[in-house]
Amino acid sequence: MGNNFARFLPFSQSAKAGGAEGTREAPAPQFEVGAALEEVEPDVYLKRDTAMTPSILLTGKQFLTLQRHLPARVQSRRWRLLFCSGLHGFSRVALQNSCTKELRRARGKERPAILIISAGSEGNILLGAYVSCIPQASNKRYVGTEESFLFCVPPPSSSSSSSSSYSSSSDGELCIFTAPENAANHYFMRCDNGSIAVGGGGKGPAIFLHDDLATVSCSTFCPTFGLKESLLLLNARSNGYCDAAAAAGCPSDVRLEGGEPAASVRSIQLWTVGDEYFVAS
Repeated sequence: MGNNFARFLPFSQSAKAGGAEGTREAPAPQFEVGAALEEVEPDVYLKRDTAMTPSILLTGKQFLTLQRHLPARVQSRRWRLLFCSGLHGFSRVALQNSCTKELRRARGKERPAILIISAGSEGNILLGAYVSCIPQASNKRYVGTEESFLFCVPPPSSSSSSSSSYSSSSDGELCIFTAPENAANHYFMRCDNGSIAVGGGGKGPAIFLHDDLATVSCSTFCPTFGLKESLLLLNARSNGYCDAAAAAGCPSDVRLEGGEPAASVRSIQLWTVGDEYFVAS
């Protein structure tokens, strides 16, 4: 798989300057993330007669960042859209049915899941998780492996004059959070009555998508991934590294529910990884 992933790397070309041969870095072509996505099949229930190319809540750069953190065996494979609130609405029944349909289609093949959530009134908060298996209504106990991880783009400040210390990464860099080797538990994912929890213990899940799919909560302490701050309260320093915000207040669009940060969901996408490979042009 390493050879396949090498296609993502910038290439160099030989050049001669002043009679001496050297190398210079050629500009890397911009990656079109659509090339890595499978078409969505026609759906009679949704009254869609033709296949369509889906959109994704990630930029090409963010998509490639996730690729580098996926297990090698699933890198460079096309992603398949299982559920999208823009197509299916905020229906937990549609979410569960889509997952069940994909598991039947897979016939025992490995099918990891990538959950992507945009939150806030403008959808400016982006967070999600890679989990080693597709969520099912029957996952009342925690499932998944140490390959699971979290990601987020920290929320932007509401304005330059805000007293809050929260700020967005200038180029939308993803922050990745993997499970530490000495993690206190293996609470990677659980589904219960339509809700999806990723992580657990401490003060609760690192990501908790409520059963109405309208609210996402992120606890301020999740030992599964070694988090000591809520994903909704992280901000990015200018050097690209994430740090817990020092301010006592919440950033715009984040509120406290039961003492833990929560935000309204704007969009939800659930993807899996198919069997076909894509080539980055």
